[in-house]
Amino acid sequence: MWLCAAQHLRKGAEEPQAYFARHIASYHLIERGALWFPAWLSEDALGTQSSGTDRPNLSASARRYLERVTMNVEDLFHHVLAVLHNSEYRSANAGALRMEWPRIPMPHWSELSARTSTEDHELTAKVEAASKTLADSVARGRELSALLDPETPVPGVTIGDLQPDVAAIAVPATARGRNMFDEDFGVTAGWGHFGPGQAVMPGQGRAVERAYTASERSALGTAAGTLGETTYDIRLNDNAYWRNVPANVWNYRLGGYQVLKKWLSYREKKVLGRVLKVEEVAYFSEVARRIAAILSNSVPQ
Repeated sequence: MWLCAAQHLRKGAEEPQAYFARHIASYHLIERGALWFPAWLSEDALGTQSSGTDRPNLSASARRYLERVTMNVEDLFHHVLAVLHNSEYRSANAGALRMEWPRIPMPHWSELSARTSTEDHELTAKVEAASKTLADSVARGRELSALLDPETPVPGVTIGDLQPDVAAIAVPATARGRNMFDEDFGVTAGWGHFGPGQAVMPGQGRAVERAYTASERSALGTAAGTLGETTYDIRLNDNAYWRNVPANVWNYRLGGYQVLKKWLSYREKKVLGRVLKVEEVAYFSEVARRIAAILSNSVPQ
């Protein structure tokens, strides 16, 4: 388990500055100069196969704290992820997040991380309070880590019976009201093109902003307030489109890039050299639905 975090984001950026991955990845995933932190360290060398001697990547005080609340380093990493994706936390700490490493709140840190402890009855109450708060945060962090990992299926969001609010997002459709076939799968709306040196450059594309229909707003329910007051139809071409991509889902950024638009720029027919496959059309819908669930999860409860 790896946590990618940036010391600060570029001016004007407001997205969460943390991401999880199962493997070490590009330093540019979040921000130029972002760093990768492993949950576990090998006693031998980084990248060697585990020999059963791996140790948690924690300071002595952090180890004491986690032992007292009966948690481990992976629980801590999920707590960090939940905090950094919490919109209330980012708003309250916006100034600090622009300047330095994020500070992560840990309930009763000073007492539970100390070498010595307070009286037993006082310590017990603080351990119980900290454990309860952290357990809720860790659970939310685990949900987020699954949503952020495109290789992890998420029941109700990407597999199984989809939640009604999720199923209404990014629905493949055509202007003629029939199923997509043949050239309907070609992305020709101007989302990308080759630039100098064959670099893929983003294009304007065709994102048609509109109000929700009555049925869409009913399906989204209270989530509409989180996902945006308007929605978009995202065109593949003159006939085919993904219907109902809420504004905040469409505008969602990771590492400075507008995720869905960036994906489309590499799938323009002239760039890709072919039309999309059925599963690729479905994948766009899946990513949009993951983003919607991430945004809903990021709102304090």
